[in-house]
Amino acid sequence: MASPVDIITYIGIPLAVLGILPTFYTILTSYLTLRTIRRILYHNHVPAITRSSLLSGIVEIEIQRKSIQPLDREDDEYFRSNPQGMRSSLRGGSWTVFNWKEMVIGMKSYRLQYHDELAQPQAEIDFERLVAYLLDRGAVPSVAGFNDLRNSGLWTPAGTKLLLSPTTNDGALMVAPSDDSDGILSLCLEWRKEWNLRDYDSLPPYWIRVTPKLKEFSPAEEDSKSEIKEMEHDEESVPAYTPTPTPTPTPKSPGAPIRLRIGAAGVEEAHREDCPSEVLRLNHVHSPPHTNTTPPTALWFAIAATAFGAPTGGLWAFAIPANISRMSSLETVPCGVLVLLGLLTDEEVPQWRSTIDQRDEGLEFHMKSMERHRNIAAENRLPPAQQAAARQKRIEQERWDFHNETVRRAQEARKRQEREFQEAVNSQKLTVQAVCNGTRKWLIEKKHVIADAETTDIIEQLLVMMIEDESFAKRVADMLNMWKSWTENSGLRKEHYDAIHEDLEAFSYASLVLDSVRSSTVTGQGNVVSDLQECLRMWKKVRLG
Repeated sequence: MASPVDIITYIGIPLAVLGILPTFYTILTSYLTLRTIRRILYHNHVPAITRSSLLSGIVEIEIQRKSIQPLDREDDEYFRSNPQGMRSSLRGGSWTVFNWKEMVIGMKSYRLQYHDELAQPQAEIDFERLVAYLLDRGAVPSVAGFNDLRNSGLWTPAGTKLLLSPTTNDGALMVAPSDDSDGILSLCLEWRKEWNLRDYDSLPPYWIRVTPKLKEFSPAEEDSKSEIKEMEHDEESVPAYTPTPTPTPTPKSPGAPIRLRIGAAGVEEAHREDCPSEVLRLNHVHSPPHTNTTPPTALWFAIAATAFGAPTGGLWAFAIPANISRMSSLETVPCGVLVLLGLLTDEEVPQWRSTIDQRDEGLEFHMKSMERHRNIAAENRLPPAQQAAARQKRIEQERWDFHNETVRRAQEARKRQEREFQEAVNSQKLTVQAVCNGTRKWLIEKKHVIADAETTDIIEQLLVMMIEDESFAKRVADMLNMWKSWTENSGLRKEHYDAIHEDLEAFSYASLVLDSVRSSTVTGQGNVVSDLQECLRMWKKVRLG
């Protein structure tokens, strides 16, 4: 019979050992987990405070939460990516793919039981600076992505692409799960080395570049030159004086490209690329600071510059006003007015003139001719003594009839012109795109632009001319303001027509500005600029990881 000692020895001790085995397992697992976590943190260059409760198996970690911002653009590391060994592979550490200015803003505590639960705190960054930095590296805004973010906010599905790679449709900046967001928008980065296609010489966000093109003689110069030749030809018969040959003017050389920073209220900074330190004084297209209103010239210059630069992508502080975008898509100019201005022909527009029956005038002329012949025949039947008096009376009557007819015809012509103008004003209106078909031909005929110039090239030269010529900039701005006025009010009137007729050049360039605004809206670039700006306004700070 087994004694109590035997029972304790053979049964109690094994049971006791089995009872403490889970504790031993927990201690061993906790130690191995802590060791693995420390190794992962070391390899990912993440400083942290780690401690473990061996009996509970819980590992506590404190990792610094950082606020980051891009380096200065002049820094050599600005366009470089972190080496592969310096990047963090932890969840929440996608921001370490680039070099940043870092500042510790707090500590983030984690309590976890397994090493695969380890994550890195997302970094806090200004949303606008982040987008500007990625666009400067070559990323492209996603029209659908920013539209979803604007409409859905924090409920935007994770994985939504906001910025795309410069070469493919892969996402460069995407919406991340909101595990570590604390009510702030969470984003994550995905950047590849082969996407680094830009450098310091590339154009940064908020900036546009306009390049003056090579110009030949202007029409005025050519006319002056031809007049000089005609004068020399007329004076060939005078041998006493031989005019000095006028030197042939050389074509104007193009100037250095001009860079302009477009802010929320217009041009904020400008300089030529060959002399970056010399700031251009462009007061006529510059909006004074601390003012609520933007001068018309500065406003329309900013609209033209944004429409010119928007198709190339990028970030824009200036948003084209909604009423201007809407105006560019409306039918605003009567087709008859364009015909009267000589920009289009009757064959290129719908029927708008009332038909005039010329048969009445022909019948009237025929009746007057027959009456004159009868009067002359009657004169010939009179005695010779009376023929001279009758002929004198007839000639006097014909003179008065001619005078009265001239006055009547002048009155009818004036009434016909008034009726024709009213018909033109009330005729079918055309879109801005149709107006540009006529204005472009006019600019080509007057040799203001070359025949094969694209709209973007013309707008670029328009911007250059507005920069260099304050009076020209004001003419174009006044024409666009007048266009806006008749669109929003009672339509085109006589004073508008007279102003257009006096300055067809400004009207032609104004139509091209509105057409470029329309094109940017139709292609979606105008929409993505508006959505992007609204998202930047809603989300000042975001979590990046």
